[in-house]
Amino acid sequence: MKKIKGGFSKNFKKVIGLSLVTAMAITSLPSSLSSAFAAEGQALKDKYTEFDGRDIDWKYSVGENVLTYSKTKENYAGVKAAEKEINVDLSSLSNINGRLKTSEYDGRTVILNDLDGEYIEFKINVPEDAIYGFEIDYHMAGTDSSSAKRNLFIDGEYPFTEAADLVFYRYFCDDGEPILNSIGDETRPRQKEITGWRTQGLKDTTGISSEDYRIFLTKGSHTVKFMVSGGDMYISGIRFTVPEILKTYAEVEAEYKANGYKNVDCEKITFQAETTAIEKNSTTLRRENDGDPLVEPVSGTSRRLNVIGGSKWRYGNQSITWEFEVPEDGLYKIGLYEKQAWNDGLPSYRQILIDGKVPFEELSAYKFEFTGGTKWIVNQLGPEDGDPYRFYLTKGKHTITMTVKMGNFGPIIESLKQDITVLSDVILNITMIAGASPDPNYDYGFFEKIPDLEEDLNYLIDSLQYKYELANSMSKKTSAMANNFLAVQEDIKAMVEDPFVIAKRFSLLEDNQNKLSEYYQTIQYLMLVVDEFYVGSPDEEWKSVSSNFFQRFGVTIQQFLLSFTKDYDNIGSVLTENTVVTDTIDVWIARSTEYAEIIKQLADETFTPESGIAINVNVLPSSQLDAGQVNAIMLAITSGKAPDVALGVDIKSPVEFAIRDQVYDLSKMDGFKEMQGNFVEAIFTPYKYQGGIYAIPETMNFNVLFYRKDILAKFGIDLPDTWDDLYEYVLPALYQNGLEFYFAREFSQFLFQNGGEYYTEDGLRSALDTPEAYKAFKEYTELFTNYGVDKTANFYQYFRSGLMPLGVGDFNAFMQLSAAAPELAGKWGIVSLPGHLKADGTIDRTAGAITQTGDVILKQSEKPEQSWEFLKWWTSTETQTQFAKEVEATIGTEARWNTANKEAFLKLSWSREDIAALQEEWKFAKETPYVLGGYMTERHLTNAWTSVVMSGMDVREAIERAVKDINRELRMKQEEYGVNTNE
Repeated sequence: MKKIKGGFSKNFKKVIGLSLVTAMAITSLPSSLSSAFAAEGQALKDKYTEFDGRDIDWKYSVGENVLTYSKTKENYAGVKAAEKEINVDLSSLSNINGRLKTSEYDGRTVILNDLDGEYIEFKINVPEDAIYGFEIDYHMAGTDSSSAKRNLFIDGEYPFTEAADLVFYRYFCDDGEPILNSIGDETRPRQKEITGWRTQGLKDTTGISSEDYRIFLTKGSHTVKFMVSGGDMYISGIRFTVPEILKTYAEVEAEYKANGYKNVDCEKITFQAETTAIEKNSTTLRRENDGDPLVEPVSGTSRRLNVIGGSKWRYGNQSITWEFEVPEDGLYKIGLYEKQAWNDGLPSYRQILIDGKVPFEELSAYKFEFTGGTKWIVNQLGPEDGDPYRFYLTKGKHTITMTVKMGNFGPIIESLKQDITVLSDVILNITMIAGASPDPNYDYGFFEKIPDLEEDLNYLIDSLQYKYELANSMSKKTSAMANNFLAVQEDIKAMVEDPFVIAKRFSLLEDNQNKLSEYYQTIQYLMLVVDEFYVGSPDEEWKSVSSNFFQRFGVTIQQFLLSFTKDYDNIGSVLTENTVVTDTIDVWIARSTEYAEIIKQLADETFTPESGIAINVNVLPSSQLDAGQVNAIMLAITSGKAPDVALGVDIKSPVEFAIRDQVYDLSKMDGFKEMQGNFVEAIFTPYKYQGGIYAIPETMNFNVLFYRKDILAKFGIDLPDTWDDLYEYVLPALYQNGLEFYFAREFSQFLFQNGGEYYTEDGLRSALDTPEAYKAFKEYTELFTNYGVDKTANFYQYFRSGLMPLGVGDFNAFMQLSAAAPELAGKWGIVSLPGHLKADGTIDRTAGAITQTGDVILKQSEKPEQSWEFLKWWTSTETQTQFAKEVEATIGTEARWNTANKEAFLKLSWSREDIAALQEEWKFAKETPYVLGGYMTERHLTNAWTSVVMSGMDVREAIERAVKDINRELRMKQEEYGVNTNE
């Protein structure tokens, strides 16, 4: 494993320098006094042994001798394939609790492989050195939509690095047909799981490998461990299989000729791709809309879900299966009406299976060329410069499955990953010599002091040239990505030619590392959208027709004219004809149209039929429902046309509305106490005003400690349990290894853990002038001044690169790493925040910043009871769970709904370790009350932090100035609203 990028901050370097000066002064003292000082010293390695922190949950790791699958495959290229499969006896399996007992499930003898058991383990005897496949017969357990994730170990080690991230998929289909809403648009049907037994090999979740993984096993006994990293499933069979060798199309065609197969004589049969899709392994793969006038059915002036795929069908190994029927036995050709308008001239790839099998090698990663922004084409499956492929099909029904594969992008992706690692090593080595901000006028002699530096830079130059040429060979024009490779290469070339400029251009190395990380991600997005499938005689000529300018312009004019009459902000209804509606309320939502459509559909399907209350939904930008600014909600209130309910208002707005007597006190509503139990108690604090509660929490945040399991385990660094652990042990250990710690500036955890408060009990004055608050602010600023924590850092990028393997982050950081850092899968985790040790031996981990958005009932509403019934339904566990699943299914895992409902939150795709960390944080959650003029507190605290950390102001002087400014603002607002006017 390469060393990880890192560096010392300027402030920490000052501390080190001061320490050296002190050490020099000590050496000049009399020997007896000098010895006294030296006797009190202790080496860091000895001191660290006294630290008993939280262990890293990293039981298995990828050793330096474990290669990628492609490299492993190259090493065993000469080894023969196994001749006989090895079946594993289920009765021989064991887990962390001992020998497993079999049971019966869905007609089979099974074992349950779940998180509680942690792993299954068994032994096999291999008769001779050979290459094997690996298959499992499984049935998913549970009702969520997430697939099962596993790690595979052979004799305690991964057989290849990708064995750390294996997925066994769930499969889904549309639950019915699209429904026309009240404004004439089709709505997407929900997805339902197709349950049952499946057989699957080891899939490459990135799509780089077009075949299922094969495993090299030497003769003799081996121990196999199948670790659970997510999802429960029943297993009825495990076996090491004989690998299948794909034939070429030429070989298959020769077999056709030998068998006497003939071309069929039939007209082209057309199948609509969006209606004949019978199975998908991701809930995000749904019907989509395309306005091209030649796409069937035509969308025109209303939305028709007339295609499938597109931007949602882009991740490695996502698959869609269609069903079609042919009238007779014989040889057919297959085509599709498709568009590939992404990736700036680069192709997309799909593995194509007929009836569950890849018919020949050329379809293991079939290339779909770039078609352009609006151009649809008829793509007859076949070579670029030859006749279409022929497929032998028997009379009756068949399936065609297309799975996202990386194809020729595979070598580029693997090379990029290696470049990022090498560049991290380069940056770390330079930082160790010159610090994070090298002096541009000083000649450090980097090539002499860092022996491998010139070699690493030359490697990067050659590697980038290789990727540039490979990317160019895949496209008919030079793509932007290929040019970007050249731009990065030029920056590195300049450093090789003149090493003196390395210090001057050091920041370019970090910028280029970020660029390469971005390319590594985006190059794996391979989109394709399909309208129709065609099956017919190979002798028939199929012409490819695309819409012309005038046809597209006509549709544009139609849509423009329609915009004068169609309300695009209003979400159409899908109520059935027999639904009885007794009341209607207006609901404004500060979220995207996709979110609003799901809310409306859920309400029409469940809430309205049960309550008789219909909802009219209008969509607004997020900032349009907040108090304190001129926006839609404030103008509506002023004009007396406010809605009944507003969803997604920010944390400060409910009390601002309450001050103006524009929202209802929800604590007086029937059933409020029972509802309150669905949420973390502290989350209501910002919504309280003069004894009332003026909003129901909708979403919530969290702050936790993120850590890289692999890096901390490599350097033997434990996780801190307290802040003192961090200061005394963990930070020195990180800095000694060129690594850093990240802290997003959030003061509340220091304030609350030190016993301080933001305001006095009556909410009229700042409480930041107390000894507890001073101590908290001093500790907060010293984290940056004394301990050298980076003041401004891109935690996402540095966590990915390894420079910051430890840091405090929130829900957004969690989702960003989960969705946009696939290379870190299984290599990072979260735990509860460090705390302060109390006199009774417990650790106080109190932290704030948990409340996010809320829902309110406007005072102008003449239907508060009906609006309250809607809010009770909307924030219930059942509705929030269903809504979260639908959002993730529609938009993707990156859009996970951070519902404030605790039970619904825990039903999302969290791991066991994640849930433990979040529940621990909930126990210590504490929020800041919102008071008149309180919006200025954060600003003045930020000013105080800047004065201390950036300008060196005395801590006490800075916090006292902040308190004066805060109190002045509080007093002004109190006078404005007639509160405390006598003082």
